Amino acid sequence: MNLKEQLEKPFLDDELEFRVGATNSDKTKGLALAYIQARAIQNRLDEVVGIENWRVSYKEINGGFLAKLELKINNEWIAKEDGANVTDYEAIKGGISSAFKRAASVWGIGRYLCEIESQWLPIEQKGKAYIFKETPKLNNKDQENNSNNNTSKEERAKNIELTFGKYKGKTLGDIFNENKEYLVYLIANSKDTKIVNACKYLLNFKEVA
Repeated sequence: MNLKEQLEKPFLDDELEFRVGATNSDKTKGLALAYIQARAIQNRLDEVVGIENWRVSYKEINGGFLAKLELKINNEWIAKEDGANVTDYEAIKGGISSAFKRAASVWGIGRYLCEIESQWLPIEQKGKAYIFKETPKLNNKDQENNSNNNTSKEERAKNIELTFGKYKGKTLGDIFNENKEYLVYLIANSKDTKIVNACKYLLNFKEVA
């Protein structure tokens, strides 16, 4: 297994956490958004490249933080970076943690979570926020998709079908060919990370056949 495959290997269920994204109109169900615990990412880096061969630094930017994650490969430090806004809860700590997770995703760590099928699950209110009544888990279909490399990422992104809006029933590939600006709109307004990341991915291509 090469470095890329080791970094991108799916995580165990107990290394994942879920937060409530969008909610339905009567607030009985919420969209389960999966993400990796920062500690699990740190453990992955320790195991794959060694504790002495990775480092992370942060830069405060307007409204958030930029994380630069560097790996030492063939005696050369290679950096990739990404940023995140401060969060509603523990704003600074949360912003730093989110930036670290996004920088790790640029390296491929946990990126598969952006492609899993959305799950709407029962929720209940706790204070001002909403929580899931039961701890979400990736379903069997998601687990199978994580290990199935027969379909390229580009094809998976193109085949995502919208279930809302003026392009309801059309795939992102169709919309790309018809109106690229709508993908930009989805990136700015959709709460479904799978759709957002697919749009970002497709916009890096000059054409979608």
